[in-house]
Amino acid sequence: MVLDLRDLLLSPGDSVPFDYAPDLSELLSESIPEIIGEPRAVGSVRNSAGLLTLTADVSAVARGVCARCLGEFDMPLDRRISVTLVREEDAEREDIDKYVISGDCVDVDGIVTTEFILNADQAVLCREDCKGLCEICGADLNDGPCGCVRGTDPGRAKLRQLLDGYVL
Repeated sequence: MVLDLRDLLLSPGDSVPFDYAPDLSELLSESIPEIIGEPRAVGSVRNSAGLLTLTADVSAVARGVCARCLGEFDMPLDRRISVTLVREEDAEREDIDKYVISGDCVDVDGIVTTEFILNADQAVLCREDCKGLCEICGADLNDGPCGCVRGTDPGRAKLRQLLDGYVL
């Protein structure tokens, strides 16, 4: 979604509202394979004494794959985005907290997508205390103990012999 800011640039104190369905397909990964339903981005660009600020509340529901147990679950994705917009001639190269707009328009969808990706979790969990899978049989330990006999890994037993007598 591209917003025309021509009138806003000349009117300090005014704002331009927006409400649309952003394209969050770039957010898809192994941990988030699907966006369920239609995401919404509701916000505005405000001119405060010549300083342009884009604020938006973005909401979506995604299908997540837990990094520990590999179970699928629905997870809400709610983000509050607030960024500063500057025109090319006002931009300082080392200032990374601002989005540069060229001309009199801003690509709202590009900003929303970028902010979502930058703030996305690399690994998602179905719940904070997820126990994961048994490393021996692969059973989901959230359903209870699997019954596998946990012994000493033969590879680690040799290492333990080598380390006997050393205090770690």
